[in-house]
Amino acid sequence: MYLYILGRERDLCLAELESKDKNVELITEQIAVSKKLFDINNLGGTIKVGEIIANNVSSINELQKEIINHCKDIEIETKFNYGISYYGNSKINFNQIGIKLKKELKSTGLKPRFVMPSDGAILNAASIKHNKIFPDGREFIVVQSKDKMLLAVGLSFQDIDMYSKRDYEKPCRDRKVGMLPPKLSQIMINLANPDDNTVICDPFCGSGGLLMEASLMGYDSIGSDLSDDMTKCAKKNIEWFLDNFNAKGKVEILKSNDATKLKYPKESYSVVTEGFLGINFLSKPTKQLIDEQISNLKNIYVEFFKNLLLQERLPDVVCICVPFWRVNEQTIRLNLIDEIANLGYTIVEFKSARQSTLNYYREGQFTGRQIVVFKPNKEN
Repeated sequence: MYLYILGRERDLCLAELESKDKNVELITEQIAVSKKLFDINNLGGTIKVGEIIANNVSSINELQKEIINHCKDIEIETKFNYGISYYGNSKINFNQIGIKLKKELKSTGLKPRFVMPSDGAILNAASIKHNKIFPDGREFIVVQSKDKMLLAVGLSFQDIDMYSKRDYEKPCRDRKVGMLPPKLSQIMINLANPDDNTVICDPFCGSGGLLMEASLMGYDSIGSDLSDDMTKCAKKNIEWFLDNFNAKGKVEILKSNDATKLKYPKESYSVVTEGFLGINFLSKPTKQLIDEQISNLKNIYVEFFKNLLLQERLPDVVCICVPFWRVNEQTIRLNLIDEIANLGYTIVEFKSARQSTLNYYREGQFTGRQIVVFKPNKEN
């Protein structure tokens, strides 16, 4: 059994896991478990993955014994770097426990070095990487679940450096347009749950970020955008991407094209895209300014979804971001989902979270993203 420590937007991250395993179970506010092991490099919403080695641990003594038993078979000539991450509300000092374990670990023939969290009770990715806990050391993950503890060994953690590189170091970036974060791109591709041979189509491709993530995940992809400047930007970024990363899928950038009139492939494809979000507000907008663009945005989305139904082959799935706005603690939405469904689509719901909670929002920004998944009705 494996545990998955979820990111900030819990419902969105959990829905991503559910798209890969319908039986995933949430055991605490931010931690889920599954019988299946997934590659964290393809999970935008998971911070850490661990393998559970002990369930229902009832005491600290029992916990220490489980850790020592696990370490008995480890053979390493160099320093054995280890640390403890605690997820729970108890006031137990796990740093003291980690230090006490050092003597017992020495008796197993190891050369232990205890790594304390730099802040709080949890080892972050930077600490794990800097202290070389992987691959030869161990991060012991302790999860408090009601009156019992669960013990796991960390297997992998999110590579924040690689995400930052793809997000911030690509040669063409335009803050005025707004850019889809790499993690969210991965989440959306997983929510679409494409088969291995499915082509990912992004008709609002912008600077090409989602196409990069699709390629890294092994999917061929096709991108287009209404703006000629953005298609040039996307091509430049894809060239940089191919030079700097291990691309697994082919990437094609079409000439500038209107998403409401675009022609799609005749082979199996899914549409995964961030639709037009409207004005990228860099200062707090008034409600009137937001209301003034809602009608135009609704029309773009309705025409976009109508055009998909006119294709010779319908998409398998459509996973799309639509905007919402937060101003003065008020959330303003397009209220478009039912209208799209009435065109001839079924809304894909997740047992772990409703569509209304699949949001991505960064504090301090005024525009958020609501992620919605649709399937065209077969009778179309």
